[in-house]
Amino acid sequence: NVGVVATDTSGVGTARQALQACGYAGDKGIFGYGTTGSVSSLTNLVSNAGVVATDVTGVGTARQDLAACEYGTDKGIFGYGYNGSSAVGMTNLVSNAGVVATDVSVVGTARMGLGACSFN
Repeated sequence: NVGVVATDTSGVGTARQALQACGYAGDKGIFGYGTTGSVSSLTNLVSNAGVVATDVTGVGTARQDLAACEYGTDKGIFGYGYNGSSAVGMTNLVSNAGVVATDVSVVGTARMGLGACSFN
């Protein structure tokens, strides 16, 4: 809260790119999906003290280039993305306990590389 950037901390879990992250439970975070050379469905929870948990084999379709954001006051959502061969149209809700739900088909066009934000 004073704008000080900490030094690098050794990562926990699998290094990947093209993933997404969002907050949940009002004071926690989650990183999810991405690519390690092939698309993945891994997630890592982040505590309110900034501690990153080990890999959790993700729920739902492995993908990269997706979007994520918080919603309500304590939940999150991952959506859309690229499954390695085409854009996909699906979402995965994140509960206030950090549990990622199974794929839900979405209304709208499958797409990738999009942005997301919360509003309220």
